[in-house]
Amino acid sequence: PPPPRAHGAGGNRVPLTGTGPGRDERQAAAVRGLARAAMALDRAAMTETVRTALRRDGVVRAWDGLIVPVLAGIGHKHAATGDCVEVEHLLSTVLLGCLAEMPPPARPLNVRPVLLACAPEEQHSLPVYALAAALAEAGVDALVLGARVPPRALAAAIRRAGPHAVFVWSQTAETGDPAWLEALPSSRPPHRLVTGGPGWDRDRLPARVTRPAGLSEAVAALACPLGSS
Repeated sequence: PPPPRAHGAGGNRVPLTGTGPGRDERQAAAVRGLARAAMALDRAAMTETVRTALRRDGVVRAWDGLIVPVLAGIGHKHAATGDCVEVEHLLSTVLLGCLAEMPPPARPLNVRPVLLACAPEEQHSLPVYALAAALAEAGVDALVLGARVPPRALAAAIRRAGPHAVFVWSQTAETGDPAWLEALPSSRPPHRLVTGGPGWDRDRLPARVTRPAGLSEAVAALACPLGSS
């Protein structure tokens, strides 16, 4: 089949896929609106659009249907022109602020926390914060360690927290060598080890690693089975 048509690829517009006929028009309009606001560096409009989507659709649907298409479009534009670094940085700042507004669960389903971290030297931490917000929405308590977490620091966090599960994100191949994962300490009861992101060398991941395909699957992998481990 032909590739999806990109809309709005010229000038100050962002190349967007999946916003043409056949897509939910409300969501498509939100994608176009967020892209326009991002290119205009209109923080207020970006914030309102993202907040509305999170409130109306929930974290997973807002991430998959609104945020990822716009981030991908900006990334494609940067790859083609070298421009839009400032656009991506401001949008990321807005997204982090909106995601941080999701309160932690007052009565979490999990007794032991979930640890969320980026691989060593991995600076793309936004997906980890999106996962934290989605877990909070699902009633799961998570501790975010953020970007560029050294193996020694993650190992120390595992010993201190005795987590239910550990999630590690890698965005790029430069940070996706999984050799160090085998050396992470065990815990009692055992924790689940989950990886996410396109950077990992899949063929070399330890056998015990769970590798969800997207945000929804990551929430399910980290939340289940709660209370039984």
